[in-house]
Amino acid sequence: MKSKNNNLKAVVRMTSFMLVAFYCIHPVTAQSFNLIKAEKEIESRLRDYENALKNGDSIALGNLYTADAELFSNGGPSTIGRENLIKSFARMIRDSITGSGFKTIGLWGNDDILVEEGTGFFAHANGKKVASGKYLLVWKKDEGQWKIFKDTFFSDGTLKKK
Repeated sequence: MKSKNNNLKAVVRMTSFMLVAFYCIHPVTAQSFNLIKAEKEIESRLRDYENALKNGDSIALGNLYTADAELFSNGGPSTIGRENLIKSFARMIRDSITGSGFKTIGLWGNDDILVEEGTGFFAHANGKKVASGKYLLVWKKDEGQWKIFKDTFFSDGTLKKK
């Protein structure tokens, strides 16, 4: 009788282990996350950013961010909140920085949060680059749309005057 109980316990343990291992490797969710679809959405949002900057629309730029977004500054204080970001974008536009280009290198995440690594640049209206480098963005779903929650840019040292 003991050997039957021990065998049953061993089978239950082995089955449990296999199920846990399987679900860790292949998690089952109510709806699988579609990273390819998310990549296309993020690509579209990046083009929206470039177009809003090109058109000098600081409000449209601000609306690409969550209300509680934070832009981390290199060597200075962070800009926190959509309203402050709009003011910051307006200053950039007044300084004729209306050109930009961004390319995603990597994207990771799930239905709620994405982290994007990319390269990009900012330029004056005349086309001269002001800065180029790498960036990290944390995207968050906000009212069904991907919006930037955290933003940081790491310049490679390229700085040019008008």
